[in-house]
Amino acid sequence: MKISQKLISGILGIATLSVITGAINAHQQLKIAKYIAQQEAEEVAGLVAYFVSHELDEYHEMESRDKMLAELQDHVISLHKRRQRDLEIVDRNKIILADVVPEDIGTRLDRDRNNEVGKTIQDGIPRTYIEFSPEYPNGIRLIAVPFKTGKGERIGAVILEYTPLYEAALATAHKNIVATSVISLACGILALLVGYLISRSISKPIKQLQQAVVNLSEGKLNTRVNICSQDEIGELATSFNKMADDLQHSRDELVNANEQLRDEIVERQQTEAELQQALKDLQKTQIQLIQSEKMSSLGQLVAGVAHEINNPVNFIYGNLQHTDDYTQQLLLLIKLYQNHYPNPEPEIQNANEEADIEYLIEDLPKMLTSMKMGAKRIREIVLSLRIFSRLDEAEFKTADLHEGIDSTLLILQHRLKLQNNRPEIKVIKEYGEIPQIQCFAGQMNQVFMHILTNAIDALEDCFQKELCPNPLIRISSLQVNENIIIRIVDNGVGISEEIQSRLFDPFFTTKPVGKGTGMGLSISYQIITDKHGGSLQCISSPGQGAEFVITIPIRVAKPAHSSVGDRHAYR
Repeated sequence: MKISQKLISGILGIATLSVITGAINAHQQLKIAKYIAQQEAEEVAGLVAYFVSHELDEYHEMESRDKMLAELQDHVISLHKRRQRDLEIVDRNKIILADVVPEDIGTRLDRDRNNEVGKTIQDGIPRTYIEFSPEYPNGIRLIAVPFKTGKGERIGAVILEYTPLYEAALATAHKNIVATSVISLACGILALLVGYLISRSISKPIKQLQQAVVNLSEGKLNTRVNICSQDEIGELATSFNKMADDLQHSRDELVNANEQLRDEIVERQQTEAELQQALKDLQKTQIQLIQSEKMSSLGQLVAGVAHEINNPVNFIYGNLQHTDDYTQQLLLLIKLYQNHYPNPEPEIQNANEEADIEYLIEDLPKMLTSMKMGAKRIREIVLSLRIFSRLDEAEFKTADLHEGIDSTLLILQHRLKLQNNRPEIKVIKEYGEIPQIQCFAGQMNQVFMHILTNAIDALEDCFQKELCPNPLIRISSLQVNENIIIRIVDNGVGISEEIQSRLFDPFFTTKPVGKGTGMGLSISYQIITDKHGGSLQCISSPGQGAEFVITIPIRVAKPAHSSVGDRHAYR
């Protein structure tokens, strides 16, 4: 709360207290007026009762009852004429003995609803009450006082009207209340006015100082306050101006020092940024060289092994056909001998039985067929190794992506097949009609190898956690406008958004130490985006598997063989 508000609130409280005090005083005056009126009426009624009872005592012995009651009635009428007030006297049974209305004499008083008169006759305590009647629809105020003999014996009650006294007292009290209210209100207004002026005289310079402090905190060090009072606020203003001068001087010195320091920091930051960039480039180049050297060595090894295996396999496969032909001729010759010489010599018969010539004739063609199938399978494996290594197609030339995917799957066949601790990973191919495209075929095969290897690792981990009882990889391809889109999807546990945002960063991996380098997807991203002008995207959510989408343009210009530039991973 502001100081001005506090001052105004305090003075407003004082004014409110003054008004409340005036209201309490007025209420007390009203109560006192009622009390005085009641006391005056009680005294008048008591005097009436005393004098009447005293006079009755003097006539009680010498006069008759009728004369006594007549005398009592005369006193009541006389007092009524002098005071203009209703008056009546009743006995212990509340029978009216004298009344300003003669017709009521002799009747029983029943207009006090709460029996105030009867209670006064019993205990001798004066009581006031309001009586309502057709003559007085708004009510008339009455007071009942004990009516005693000279010996103190209660023989009835004197009932006196005191409405005029009550109204006169209320009129006087109302005047005092009005006067008190006016004075209290005037004092309250004066207090508020004085409080407002005082608060303004105090709060105005304080507000000026407050605004100056705000300006100073915002950096406006040329802010000064112009307060010339000789009180504490004036001293505070002088101290503030001195502090502002010192701050401005210190700020000027600090600005000069900061400018020099900023120049040095900028130079160091530039140098550090250059060093960091050089280090990143060096790391990327080193990784690429290592990976290229590894793939080159692997390709040379695979090509050499494929070449060494291919020569004998071709020799075996080529001679198997001739062997089959010769075997068929020999078997035909044996059948002819059996047909024309059904009863051979004993020596030939014994040799025939020992060799089990019938089983040999039946099993030899099967053996040759199995040998052909094995040799053919070896030739296909060798061809897949040659296709995957692509040493003979290192340049940017036309290639069949389906052929590269199939060769990669053939190499990974040992990981896909049934294992002791998991079922076979089923691969579903949904190839579309796509044309051959110009690309680095060997590098594209590396991309397929990295993505499929990661999918197999994820499915094996998922199966071990009993989250994927039927591991599956789905590979699809289609042409959209001038692009080829390859989708490789697994039904594993999926990848969270946090990991997806770093999936293509160098050295980032979620695999255990020694199992992954964190470079496979990073290199794949560079191959697709930088060397082929396409995009590599990961679409996944926890529990929904992972999908890698490779987009390659069908017609692209031959890229330069320079180092890979900066990349921006798909988010």
